[in-house]
Amino acid sequence: MLTLLLLAQTTAHAESPEPAFPEVSVDATAKSKKKDGKGNDEKKEDKKKKNDDDDEGMGGKILGLNWEPYVQPGGGVQIDASGDTAVTAGADVGIRYWKGKLKGDLYLGGQYITSDTIGGYDLHLGDTTGYRAKYFGIAGGLEAKYDGQTDIVTGEDILKPAFGVGVPVELTVGPKKYYAKAGVMPSWYFDEARKPAAGEVPLGDEFQWSVGAGLKLGQFKGEIGFAQLITSAGTYNTPTLVLGYNP
Repeated sequence: MLTLLLLAQTTAHAESPEPAFPEVSVDATAKSKKKDGKGNDEKKEDKKKKNDDDDEGMGGKILGLNWEPYVQPGGGVQIDASGDTAVTAGADVGIRYWKGKLKGDLYLGGQYITSDTIGGYDLHLGDTTGYRAKYFGIAGGLEAKYDGQTDIVTGEDILKPAFGVGVPVELTVGPKKYYAKAGVMPSWYFDEARKPAAGEVPLGDEFQWSVGAGLKLGQFKGEIGFAQLITSAGTYNTPTLVLGYNP
């Protein structure tokens, strides 16, 4: 009997009590921390990549650049130095492309100018590329053009139709959803009839400056502005309204 009691007591002392808290392996904890650290690094890398590349465009990527198509109809009222007015209407279609703060715009467009006495047109193909930060942007490029205006009463050319090259430069201030902008574009023409007399035009054969403000809501964009075109035939002032859509 005594032998059985001693055996039972020895067995009871041999069993270790349950710990108040579950044991955690030091190696497992280190692996968990390492995993979490890696996960955080991956999130930072993903965030940095998104900031660098911006959102992917609807067209995907070409040569590493995001891109998407757009259509941009617009119009205005052209007022010459004598106060005569003409209506302008047209549209641009193009591709916007970007990667990080690099922004570009490849476009093709035209507009028609008409009144009781004036008929004219402007065809253009161009590209601008530049830098766009959160609240500031600047871009420049080249534009090939063919334009002219005619007095439909007399049949004489006001601005003889001719090929030319423009150099647009534009400054933008404000976030992408609401902004103000200003730009200039001197142009040179290959026809002597479009050459101005000395001192008539500040730079080039024609010189245009413009100011405007825009608002972007989702896929839609609206801009109001004012442009002045200085030519050998006189100065034209044009208030403008432009609507844009990214399909």
